[in-house]
Formats: sequence, structure tokens, C-alpha cells
Amino acid sequence: MSKILIAMIAMFALIVFPGAGIWSLLSNVLGGGVAESFLYPIYGGIILLAGLIVGCTVIILEEIKALKEEINRISNK
Repeated sequence: MSKILIAMIAMFALIVFPGAGIWSLLSNVLGGGVAESFLYPIYGGIILLAGLIVGCTVIILEEIKALKEEINRISNK
């Protein structure tokens, strides 16, 4: 859960704070500001998508680890 929150906070920082890292490079291409306020729901979706991707990745890695442990347990018998 903490990894998901960290990813969402990092994405929020990249989107909301124009001086943050890569966003400052992309702001000229993607736009932003008062005139483009219709993009705010899209930004929210990107933040949620980042959390979803991290969450799914964590679940998949835990499943892979459990399967490896089970394979090792079965092969050692």
C-alpha cells in the first residue's frame, strides 16, 4: 500500500508543481494552467493510473515469489 501511495504522490508532484523534474520539460508540449483547466480530470486519472500500475505490479511480483517458493518446495521433496 505504501508503494502505491508513494507512486501517486510522486505523480501528483510531477503534475501539480510545474518546476518538478520531467514535468517542466513536458509542460511546453502538454500545456497546463488556467486556460487548460479542462485537463484537470485527465491529470487525476493519470495519478490514479500510476497507483493502479504500481499496485498491480506489486501483486504480480508477490504471486511470482509465492510460485517460486512452491516450485522449490515441491522439487526438494
